[in-house]
Amino acid sequence: MNIAFFLKEPKKATETMVYVSATVKGQRLKRSTGVKVKPSQWAGTKVRQLAPESATKNLKIENTVKILKEIEREYLLKDQPLSKEILEKEFEHKITPVNTATARKKGILSVFDEFIDVRKQHVSENTIKTYKTCKNHLQTFSAEMKFDMSFQNITLNFYDELLAYFIEKNYYNSTIGKYVTIFKTFMNWAGERRFHNNMEFKKFLVFKDDSEKIKLTPEIVERLRITDFEDDYSNIVRDIFIFSSYTGLRFVDIQNMRPEDVTEDFLRLHIKKAKEMVDIPLLDVPKEIIKAHTERYGRLKVPTNQFCNREIKKLFETIGFDDKIRFVKYSGKNEITVEKNAHDYLTMHYGRVFFITNSLINGMNEEFIREITGHKDYKSFKKYVQFSREW
Repeated sequence: MNIAFFLKEPKKATETMVYVSATVKGQRLKRSTGVKVKPSQWAGTKVRQLAPESATKNLKIENTVKILKEIEREYLLKDQPLSKEILEKEFEHKITPVNTATARKKGILSVFDEFIDVRKQHVSENTIKTYKTCKNHLQTFSAEMKFDMSFQNITLNFYDELLAYFIEKNYYNSTIGKYVTIFKTFMNWAGERRFHNNMEFKKFLVFKDDSEKIKLTPEIVERLRITDFEDDYSNIVRDIFIFSSYTGLRFVDIQNMRPEDVTEDFLRLHIKKAKEMVDIPLLDVPKEIIKAHTERYGRLKVPTNQFCNREIKKLFETIGFDDKIRFVKYSGKNEITVEKNAHDYLTMHYGRVFFITNSLINGMNEEFIREITGHKDYKSFKKYVQFSREW
């Protein structure tokens, strides 16, 4: 990004407005800095030292540069493209203080809607659904507890009441932790945009339980692969699960696959979450699935995630996967022991889990697995390593 300053009327004898210009990918954004100065007092990038209020005016100009560079840095770290339109929107949010009275009048729930609208550009549809669910919980909490959801009321007392509310509804700590994390993300976003200056939310703790772990053996996955089910859609869901088990791909990336992503021995495609191109070796089984689907449907046929998650439970039950799963959950301090059929907890994600854990058990190099699966950091990959060691 190239940043420059210019005067609105450089030949004027009296004060004129200083404008900032930021060029992104050849497109130029022009905005007022709010600083007025006589052309004779302007030094190209700052107000001359002897000019009236030069220190205050230069601080404003420096802050403008700081905000622009901060936006650029944020998008570089997120590995997301920055356009003139996005820069303009982010700049307006950061540079323009929101009137406190207006923010108070709008309330948290109204601002939460704005947060969701903005985040639609950056996160998946499923994440947006989770944001909306979180907002609905806050709305219900506010109504049932007669709580005024305003920014100044977000204190540790609010946090305690919210936890008590979730625990009374018998939510597990892992679920509560998920919504607290989303709420903290929202509060941080709203604070950056001057909707509030209340930092109490940073003290909110996030609790997590260990997630339930289902161990799929190569034998049971192979049994699924060779089973011919009665209807076409069951066989399609089977194929997609097996495809994930042999490639390590997330469901969304299988969904986004195009015929041109497939070469003779590799898949070369853009991984949505990692935001990068990945080359994945194609073994015979996924090759056969691609060939069969292409001949019949013109491409790899992938139903919705919701449908597949519902059907895969039935398929594993049909093939006789009758393992039980026993785990401990917590709701507040209450310990809850749960024992259920393992297939009831299976989702399409377990195809990817099987690929990673089975590869680790068979001695495949961790770095190579991470290259295939798109895990950029070890922290998120570590849980698979721990899981594989429990076998």
